[in-house]
Amino acid sequence: MTKSIVKSALCMALGMASVSISAAEKANIISEQEAIKAALGAVNVEVLGIRFDKPDTQWDVFVKLGDQAYEVEVDAVTGKIVAAEKESLKEVLAELSGDLSHEGVEGDVDK
Repeated sequence: MTKSIVKSALCMALGMASVSISAAEKANIISEQEAIKAALGAVNVEVLGIRFDKPDTQWDVFVKLGDQAYEVEVDAVTGKIVAAEKESLKEVLAELSGDLSHEGVEGDVDK
């Protein structure tokens, strides 16, 4: 169930980012990023980071839901979720820093 909440929140966020609001653009409104942040916060999801994974042509989105961390892989061409896997917060932070490769092999860094 947790994975479906994360997937739904990310799909909603990605879908919202692609919608343009022509009439409201002239009004003083919050940005799409602020709206996404608010929506994800409402379901207790925090985006820890995102990076482009060139070998797999996908976006790796790292999120935290409560005390659990996840890596959600999004196909960069289709926008579909390729995988959502639970990882330790330590592993997620190592991947984001470049200390651990996208394949999870120490010493094989993405820098």
